[in-house]
Formats: sequence, C-alpha cells, structure tokens
Amino acid sequence: MQDVVNELKAFVRFFGFWLLICFIDRIIFVSFFYDKIGGARSEEIFRMFYHGLNLDLSTVAYISALPFVVYCLLSFVKKWKFSRRALNIYTLVVLILFFVVSFINVNVYREWGDKISKRAVDAFFASPSGAVASAESTPIFLPILGMIVGIVGSYYLYLRLFKGIKFGNIRTYWGMGLRLLIGAFIIFTFIRGGYGRATLNPSKAYYSEEAFNNHAAVSTQWALLRDYFKSSTLLKSPYRYYPDSENLSEYLQPIFANDPDSAVNILTTQRPNIVFVLLEGFVGDLVESMGGDKGITPHMESFIKEGVFFDRIYSASDRSDKGVIGTFSAFPAQGPESVIKYISKHENMHAFMQELDSAGYHNSFYHGGQSEFYNVKSYMLTHGVERVVDNANFSPTEERVSWGVTDAVVLNRMIKDLRKEQTPFYSSIFTLVNHEPFQLKGAYKFGSDNNANKFRSTAYYTDSVLNDFVEKAKKEAWYKNTLFVMIADHGHRLPAEKYEISHPNRFHIPLLMFGEVIKPEYRGKKISRIGSQTDLAATLLKQLGLPSDNYVWSRDLFNPTTPQVAFYNSKDAFGIITPEQSISYDNVGSVINYKAHPDYPVAKTDSLLNIAKAYYQSVYNQFLKY
Repeated sequence: MQDVVNELKAFVRFFGFWLLICFIDRIIFVSFFYDKIGGARSEEIFRMFYHGLNLDLSTVAYISALPFVVYCLLSFVKKWKFSRRALNIYTLVVLILFFVVSFINVNVYREWGDKISKRAVDAFFASPSGAVASAESTPIFLPILGMIVGIVGSYYLYLRLFKGIKFGNIRTYWGMGLRLLIGAFIIFTFIRGGYGRATLNPSKAYYSEEAFNNHAAVSTQWALLRDYFKSSTLLKSPYRYYPDSENLSEYLQPIFANDPDSAVNILTTQRPNIVFVLLEGFVGDLVESMGGDKGITPHMESFIKEGVFFDRIYSASDRSDKGVIGTFSAFPAQGPESVIKYISKHENMHAFMQELDSAGYHNSFYHGGQSEFYNVKSYMLTHGVERVVDNANFSPTEERVSWGVTDAVVLNRMIKDLRKEQTPFYSSIFTLVNHEPFQLKGAYKFGSDNNANKFRSTAYYTDSVLNDFVEKAKKEAWYKNTLFVMIADHGHRLPAEKYEISHPNRFHIPLLMFGEVIKPEYRGKKISRIGSQTDLAATLLKQLGLPSDNYVWSRDLFNPTTPQVAFYNSKDAFGIITPEQSISYDNVGSVINYKAHPDYPVAKTDSLLNIAKAYYQSVYNQFLKY
C-alpha cells in the first residue's frame, strides 16, 4: 500500500507543481495589464483563474504525458531504470520554454492586442531582424529579469518538492499495468477536458463581455500549442456560420448596392500621374481633422485643405501584411491567415496596378525596408508593377533606422527617378519610420520618454518628409498633372493607448486625395461617410474610368448612394461599423465583445452581426479557393 501512496505522491506533486506554474503565468499577464481588467478587479481575477482552470489542467496534462508514459514503459524492463536526471532536464527545458513564452507574450499582447500565436512566431522567423527591431520599442530589461527569476525560482522549487520522492515503487507487472492505465486515463481526460462530443477549446475559458478578461483566462501556452496543432486554416475556414447551400449574397447585397448614375467624378483628367503613399501605422488619432492631437501632422492638415479628405475610413485589419492586400487588391482580411504569405494564392488575385498597367501606366514601388518581407516584392511584381526599389537598392552609407533606409532618403530617390519616368506613371511608397521601435536619427519633436511620444514624433517626421517631397514635386514638370493619394496600412494602439483590439477606433485611418488635377469645387471637401480601406481600389479606378469588376469587395466612396458600412478584422475577432451601431464579435468565445450603443435594439444588432458573419465566411471561402 505504501508503494501506491509513494507513486501517487510523486504524480500529485508533479501535476500540482505545473499547475502552480500555469497560475504564475496568469499572474504575470494580469500584473502587466492590471488596468485593463473590466469589472471589480479582485472578483474578476478570481473568475479568470476559475474559468481558466480547465485549460490549465489540460496544459499540465500535456506536459506530464511524456515523462509519465516513458516512466511507465521503462518500468516493464527490469534492466532499465527511470532516470531522475532525465526528468530534471526535461523539467528545466520546459520551464525555460514556458517562461520565455510568458514574457514574450506580454510584449506581443501590448503591441498586437492578441496573445502570442503561430502568426507571431511565423512573423519572427520570416524576419528576425524586423521582430528584434519591433521589440526595441518595448521594455526589455524587466521581461528578461522576469524570465531568469521565473526559471531559476521554479526549478529550485521543483528540486525541493522532489527531494524526498522516489520512483519505481510498484514492481509487480499487474500493478505497473494498472498504474499505466489509470494514469493515462486521468491525463487523457484532462487533455481533452472531458468526454463530451466537443473537445476542449479556448471558448471554454470565456466568461465575460470584456475581451481582456477572457484573454487572461485562456492559458497562454495551451492556446499557442493549439494554434500549431489545430486543423489547418488552409483547409478549413474558421468562419462557418451558414450551410454551404445558403446564398450568402442575400445578406451582402444591401451593403454593395448603389446607383451607378449617381457616381461623381472629381478629376479634370482621366489619366493623371498618380503618387500613392501607404502610411505605416497612421491611425486617425494622429490627425487633428479626425479628432486627433493638434500639431502632430500639420502638413497633412494643409494637404486636407487642398484636396478631398475621407475622415471615417477604417482599415481592413491590424497588421501591414493584411493592409497591403486590403489597399491594393481590395481583399478583406482573413483573420488567422494572410493571403500574401502564399505566392500561389496571391498570384491569382487582382490588384489595381494591373488595371493601370493595362491602361498604359508605368508603375513603380518604393520601400526603405526589405520588400521580400511577407512577399511584398513578389506581390508587386506579379501585379503590374515594373520596378521595385527597396533597401537593397541603396548605398550602405545612406541614413538608416532599424527597419531600413529612412523615408526621407527613399522619397528623394523617388523624385530623382520620376524625372526620367514616362507619363502617365503610377509610383507608390510604403513608409517605415512610423513603425516600432519609432527610431529617429534627429531630434524627437515630442520627446522620447515613452512610446506614445516616440510615435507622435515619428508621425511628425513622416508628415514633414512628405511635405518636403510635395514641395520638391511642385518644381517638377509632372506635378500639375498628378494625383496624390495617401492612406494608412492600418491603425495603431498608440498614441491614445485606450482602445482594445475590439474597438473600431483602433482601425480608424485617414484617406486623402489632393493635387491640381482635382476640380476646384472639390478642393477642401471633407467626406464624413463611413467606408473601408478596401473601398479605395474601386473608388480610384472609377475616377480613372477603368474597370473595377475584379474588385467585388470594393465600393465607390464618391457615390453618395454607396451604403455607409465598414468591416475590420483581427486574428480572433471581427467587427462591423455603420452610422447607427458598431459591434465586434469574438470568434473564439462566440460572443459580442464590443457594442458602441448597448441600448440599440437587439434584433438590429443581431442583423448586423449576421451580415458580418456572412461577409467573413464569404471572404474566407474565396481565400481557400485562390
């Protein structure tokens, strides 16, 4: 009997030790984001632990499974002994991985609003230098210190707990077989979370309308492992709300309906040159005319007075890879996936540069970083762009920041190249200085004491160098026949730092068109109708009298009969915005995690949600077919 007690003691201590480590992970996460807790904090923290317990137990069961099975199998072979040293090494390795993930997760969540995932890990391996550069904007010392303290302290605790524990207590074959069966049953039960029809998933931990509370309840390590081992998102859609037989276009038809005869043309010519600026992370809070802080982008304010400004536009998603596709191909974001990662897929898409190419435009793309990142270079070259100029095309002596050549250097190169370019031309630049770590070679206009002020300063820099570019362009022969278009690739948590990933203001971005080719009566006009980044393609092509049939998700923003609606999307959630109501839906917990107007009629809110579900199910179905 004592042998059974000793075996049980070893099992319970190992299991209990790892459960404590899971609790520590949650304590770390909550400690860093304590101010984000919604509701009575002490009560909510208890509920996080309670509702997250099933996932914690599953995590512990996964960790325990390998040493337990190896131990049981070795017991059947008398000449082989279970090595305590091997268990110690295994425990130390898992502890290192555990705490590294815990503290990296803190920085990922701070920047992305989502916990660490396969997407974040893939982004690191796609560009380690870029990931390191991004990490420079977040506190490093404290997380590294936390990793060391967590690993050393936990390993010391483990050694103390198992100091007097002996293995190999049961020696009879029937006893060893029974131990294997009972232990495997317990571990498998915890891994699966029970024996119902549905297996354990993150929604098991969801309990609140507050997104952060749910995120804190979900085990970080369990969710990361699930991300790697769940069904491939290349084979199965995460958006399955309606049967395949249902005609989803019935839900979507009202938001794409408009009167073509009501279209408006704002240009004096159908073949202007086009200078297109994709602004890195330029959220609406940077622009005074969008309710942002005064003085951050003074030159954009001047451009706004000369052009047509859309102040209620929302980005397709929260990251650059999806913003590129949303802007140039008018294709909505795909949640956990990104179509630009797959060359075989994005080659089958259309981009508005192809229509320009067919119309006789000479197309070029400029970026100070590595254009191979996220296959941007292959995307451009296969979609009508003749020339890609990036980091590799500049001398090593040129001014650089972490991500590559500064925007000022790239814009000066554009000016020189465009002097020799045949007209009509289309030339685009994707800026980079306004990206983490918000690095400047010169002075920081708003200081560098925190990330918010660094972000304001790099936005001010971007605004300044674009103004210098425009002033130089005014001296060029091509200027008078040129349309300038500026739009952000996505929004940002900064500088406000008050909007969660579910909030539409996180995705609020500027869209501006200006230049002497705009009819005088439209200069200085502000359009406050709700629209999406994906609407730019059709809007631009219609102004040029070019076909837009290939851009089924795009709508003409200059047509006053175009319905006011926008969609936004992050890894695990999506939202819809209309003048009457805005909502966000968490696809993991199957709950609405944001409502602009809680008192808005439930039936109408549900109707909006049905439209958003049909929208993203249709989008993902198209992604799978590419």
